[in-house]
Amino acid sequence: MLLIEEGAMPSVLGLMERRETRARQELESWTEVLEQAQAEVNAARERVERARVGREELVLVLAEESAVNTPVSVPSGGEVTAAGGSSGSGAGYAERPPVWRSGMGEEVLSGLYREVFAAVVAASGPVSGVELTRMVGRDAEIKNEVEKIRHRAYALEKRGWLVREKDGRFTLVSGPVGRDASPASAGRRRPSDATA
Repeated sequence: MLLIEEGAMPSVLGLMERRETRARQELESWTEVLEQAQAEVNAARERVERARVGREELVLVLAEESAVNTPVSVPSGGEVTAAGGSSGSGAGYAERPPVWRSGMGEEVLSGLYREVFAAVVAASGPVSGVELTRMVGRDAEIKNEVEKIRHRAYALEKRGWLVREKDGRFTLVSGPVGRDASPASAGRRRPSDATA
């Protein structure tokens, strides 16, 4: 049995206090390292998200600049190819919608473009990107999902299938060329109308 002399008790207590202080400092140091690592993880996650959104934007820009019926896809490797040139790894990208012409129906649309267009047709009025996301069965709480659907709606608008209102919501053209005859933005003034 270890006996501690009467005068040694305060020094043993002091040793234990110093040991506790060192352990607390070590814990604080590791906690700081952990917080810094978490901040780096969050920053890396944000960079990945920005890169993904940028890639999708590039797909939209390239599609708008490409020939009317030449769809563009971006395989997951980031390589841009025209229709028929995808390597199969870009399976998440549907063929770009063609520019709407009289007589075209939604059967010429594919993938999410068709789903987004059908959701707007089924809606009782203009719909936002969040509403469209829910209507096509995606989780509208995930920003990425809402952006995917909104980008599809923008592409449909640029190609004459939908109209975007001033508040950013999407709808079909109203009037005699609306739901029955044409999904296109035929109701808007054309450049030739402005000069007449």
